Amino acid sequence: MAGKTHDDEVATKAFDSQLTKRAMEFMLPYRQLFLFALVMLVITAATNVAKPFLFKIAIDDGITQGNVTVLTGTAAAYILLYVFRWGIQYMQAVSLAALSQNVTNNIRNSLFRHIQSLSLDFFNKREIGRIISRLMGDVASLDALITSGAIALITNIFTTIGVAFVMLKMNWSLTLLTFTLLPVIGFITVVLRAKVRKMHREVRAKAATVTAAVAENVSGVRVVKSFARERDTLLKFKRKNRSSSNAVMRSIILSSTFSSLIEFATIIGLAIVFWYGGMQVARGQLTIGGFVAFLAYIGLFYTPVTAMGEFYAVLQAAMAGAERIFEILDTKPDIIDRKNALNLPPLHGKVEFKDVHFGYDETPILKGINFTANAGETVAIVGPTGAGKTTIVSLIARQYDVTGGAILTDDIDIRNVTIKSLRSQMGVVLQECFLFPGTIRENIRYGRLNATDAEVEAAAKAVGAHNFIINMQKGYDTQINEGGWELSTGQKQILSFTRALLADPRILVLDEATSSVDTKTEQEVQAALGKLLEGRTAFVVAHRLSTITEADKIILMRDGVIAESGNHNELLKKGGLYSNLFHAQFEGWT
Repeated sequence: MAGKTHDDEVATKAFDSQLTKRAMEFMLPYRQLFLFALVMLVITAATNVAKPFLFKIAIDDGITQGNVTVLTGTAAAYILLYVFRWGIQYMQAVSLAALSQNVTNNIRNSLFRHIQSLSLDFFNKREIGRIISRLMGDVASLDALITSGAIALITNIFTTIGVAFVMLKMNWSLTLLTFTLLPVIGFITVVLRAKVRKMHREVRAKAATVTAAVAENVSGVRVVKSFARERDTLLKFKRKNRSSSNAVMRSIILSSTFSSLIEFATIIGLAIVFWYGGMQVARGQLTIGGFVAFLAYIGLFYTPVTAMGEFYAVLQAAMAGAERIFEILDTKPDIIDRKNALNLPPLHGKVEFKDVHFGYDETPILKGINFTANAGETVAIVGPTGAGKTTIVSLIARQYDVTGGAILTDDIDIRNVTIKSLRSQMGVVLQECFLFPGTIRENIRYGRLNATDAEVEAAAKAVGAHNFIINMQKGYDTQINEGGWELSTGQKQILSFTRALLADPRILVLDEATSSVDTKTEQEVQAALGKLLEGRTAFVVAHRLSTITEADKIILMRDGVIAESGNHNELLKKGGLYSNLFHAQFEGWT
């Protein structure tokens, strides 16, 4: 198998029009909400433009002229303007929040839906924590661009143009002097943007590493505790966390440097305009009210200009996030329905391997496998580690496709039917019985979501789970945590049998389903297993040979080929590898 894929440090363009176009498609279902929020922001910006003009009127026509009526009217207008602005800002905030949540949900739902459709090979090559990082951090950064970021950018552009127009109408010479600062701001932005881009990639990569470390250590907490490795694990996590924190600090320092330089340049420009404008007032070329208003307009002009410069960091985060999100969305499942795939009719349960070959990443695993499991038979698959046992049952469920030969169910090639119609008639019980957070009833019902409470309890009674369930605190409504730590290994395994029985599959796969239980628990599990196997075609991957002596057929795998085949008694009489393994295990137990 290939190593895990790390895609956090992928190089990202400063701006990618194709990625942006694709990202904006997530917003299209909510375009009316987007336009409403945009209009609210534009109106808010317009109220900002009106404020300095009120200052001018109040000073020139009110204060300096001693006109109390004008001054009072201007003050009232200022209050009314703010009341109006408050209402607009409230609607703006609510609409932006609604837009952001809708877009975020849309992206996450699309990403999660696609991840669910991907083949096992995708998950084999990626760490869980990094997948989680895609769903959380990258989605948030992309949402920041296509909702608040995009609206703010559009608003800032309109505000800058509007304020510039008003400033030119008021005093063209002061306005041109103000514009001389724009090349300086542009130069600072260009110089720092490469560093900002590199720093942001590092922050995202370090954050994903921390997320991956948390996911891996929580999943492996039992191993950590079993070997008393809490301190070592903590030290490793601290190193990764410190590295992430250092990257964030460097990013903050760089952003602060950028903001400080822009602010310093703005202050220098403002001081020059203040001096030159003061000279015009002294010469009678500009009124005091006009001068005060112009200074206010300078602040309104530089605020969106600076914001647009800082928007580059948001853009970088969004481009990096978008590239990683679309890298997953563009990943095609290895296993898909053929163009003319048919729905598999109700199965009798016959399964046939015809000269099946298979390999992972060009490494051969299975080499010319041939056997037939008739409907209702139990076929046990045994052999040493790496012989290809689990691969065989994975191929039956079409988790992977054969690289040669064919697998038939009721004489139909499984590649010619839809995946859903095939897997819906199959049940799988793994060595690690995964239980979801929720009640015992909900976990059993996962086998068939529309099953009634009576059907759930009937399945539990059939496999012997009912008695221990009703003795729990709340019976079938007892809450269990992820993994079911409240239950014994045997209880969890019997619950997994109950879930499979409720699904009523025609073909059943048990992959080392009894290998982790002790000998006493094995007897309970075997009784439940007997009920589960009745009338079904079953494939049982087993390490403990004592559990499969009643199988109709035993296939012993070795180095990717069938070394021996037959029932228990036939294989013992042959005196071959199976016989040697069985006697060795039996003597070890006695």
